[in-house]
Amino acid sequence: MESNNSAAQDSDRKSHRSRRSRRSHHSRMKIWGLTFALLVTIIILIISSAYSSSRIEKLSKRVSDTQQQLFVKEQLVDSLKLQLGQSKIELENYIEGRIPSVMKLQPDQVLAVNKDIIKNIVFSVVRQNGTKVYEYKLVVENLTKEVLVPKFRVLVFDKYGIQIGLDKVSKGEELAPGESRSYSSRVEFSMKNEPVYFQVSSDIPRRTALRIQKYVK
Repeated sequence: MESNNSAAQDSDRKSHRSRRSRRSHHSRMKIWGLTFALLVTIIILIISSAYSSSRIEKLSKRVSDTQQQLFVKEQLVDSLKLQLGQSKIELENYIEGRIPSVMKLQPDQVLAVNKDIIKNIVFSVVRQNGTKVYEYKLVVENLTKEVLVPKFRVLVFDKYGIQIGLDKVSKGEELAPGESRSYSSRVEFSMKNEPVYFQVSSDIPRRTALRIQKYVK
């Protein structure tokens, strides 16, 4: 009887040790699994961080290069603008020197001419059927003591000094001494270029023109 009880107790102890061993083994496997997962996660984070750092560095360099290229292009544009401005001034000086008494055409402004019998002129721009039409109102004044017959021409030029339009009055009514009169008409264009300059000249005798200049001065 005692022998059987002893055998049963030994069996229970072995069974308990076996269960405890299995639990311990299971815990160790779980710990190893968690440790492995943690290591893998750390490795992934390190690789991701390194990749992100490399990517950020490349992007930063690209941004820096782009900013440098943009700065160089802005400097080039500023230089070209300066050269263009200087060329424009040189062209204007050349045109004004090549064409006597040429003036800038500025619409809707009273432009003083004060040459011979021409006092001033005003240009107006109107649209007809989608096309720009340049009209003008010109004031003449007789500063002499003799009767004059107003005769004049209005020429317009483009930005290169090429004549592109013309209008003339060759049969005006007589203008008494001290009298002034206005004429309204429009410029007939031979080219579609934009007008930039104009010139007004009067067809009166040279001797009369010299006498007028004395009064103008």
